[in-house]
Amino acid sequence: MLKHRIQLSDHFTIPRLLCFALPSIGMQIVDSTYQVADGYFISNFIGETAFGAENLIYPPILIFMSIGLMFGSGASALLSREMGEGRVERANRLMTFVVAFLAALSVALSVGLYFFMPAIAGWVRATEDMMDYCVSYGRTLALFIPFQMLSMAFHPLMVAAERPGLGLAATISNAAVNILLDWAFVAGLGWGMRGAALATGIAWLISAVIPAVFFLRQRTGLRFVRPILDLRALGKTIYNGFSEMVDAVAYAVVAVVFNLRLIEMMGEAGVEAYAVSEYVAGFFNAVFYGISMTIVPVAGYHLGQANRKELHSLWNKGMLLMGFFGVTIVVVCELFAGSLVRFFVGYNPELTAVSVHALRIVILFFLLDGMTVYAGSYFTGLNQGTASMLISLTKGVVGPLILVWALPLFFREDGIWLAIPISEALTMVVVVGCMLWWRRTGEDREIGKTAEG
Repeated sequence: MLKHRIQLSDHFTIPRLLCFALPSIGMQIVDSTYQVADGYFISNFIGETAFGAENLIYPPILIFMSIGLMFGSGASALLSREMGEGRVERANRLMTFVVAFLAALSVALSVGLYFFMPAIAGWVRATEDMMDYCVSYGRTLALFIPFQMLSMAFHPLMVAAERPGLGLAATISNAAVNILLDWAFVAGLGWGMRGAALATGIAWLISAVIPAVFFLRQRTGLRFVRPILDLRALGKTIYNGFSEMVDAVAYAVVAVVFNLRLIEMMGEAGVEAYAVSEYVAGFFNAVFYGISMTIVPVAGYHLGQANRKELHSLWNKGMLLMGFFGVTIVVVCELFAGSLVRFFVGYNPELTAVSVHALRIVILFFLLDGMTVYAGSYFTGLNQGTASMLISLTKGVVGPLILVWALPLFFREDGIWLAIPISEALTMVVVVGCMLWWRRTGEDREIGKTAEG
């Protein structure tokens, strides 16, 4: 029987890994409801053009939001290694410094985003009909972006604090508020795009405040204390977490490029079909990212303990688990593609047909997606930012951006949908190369360095 409270120092079997990851999986699933809820209400109560506009302007905003994930993931790996080596108080002071730095940075970015939103809408090629929708939605979200950046940082830090369940409870609470306010502001009061963005922004505020209060009131373990000014540790945090940011930024950049390519080849219908596939993929991807978020502090702690056997076990069990979930998700999506698509665009039979066809191709990327996501987070936990970044760049930038232009030359519109699955195959080659390097040279060097320290 599993202990009530799972700790980073435990030996992780597959059931224990799943139990520890369940709150993080739940957090990711609930987080995915933000844009899904906005998308549902915007599509059904404002219209297709507004729906397309939301999906044009959201990816550039996500680039800035992902900075919070970079700081949180990088700090999670660094702090868990510090705790594994017995330096808990230093870990607390470093965490406080990192969060304070991020808070100041996020306010500056919020101001810049608000004033440059019309230019950003033009950069993503918003049509004349979409422009007002993009600016209204984007500027409202920009006002709340500091809270979301902090929230994205707090998620992995809650896992490092061995309290993922509290993070899940907070996430469920703010998601419920988001959906309720979407219904009130968009469906009830008719506030349009500004109302949808306001609902999401208020939910972001809640998701930042609850973890902040926890770290302020916590008396043992990770908590806010007097910060230490350590620029080297800040740089290490950014280095460790950069690959996690690359994942999110890559999604945003690829989404922008895909939308431009789809507008060129298929018009607005292509953008809307891509949006549907992204909503569905984002929901199921929560399983992969939840487990991967969990592995970062666990791997970091056992690296600090120089526990080679447990590190090998974490890799083998995690990859097996991800492969199983990947096959299962693909089967489910192929069987229920029609029902999933109709939830968003069932009012338009032609758009429904295009979206079902796209989804059944795009969804094949799940066969390898979980394993490549897990591998990137595993290397982040090992404080090997270069390996993690190589995986993320191949997965999210190099592969998709080359293939989205090359494959349509041979497969027309289907080439766009095939770009993501084939990118995953290329990424898997990089994953194998990084693991061979780690086992042959990196592991002995890092564990030997830890043991000596």
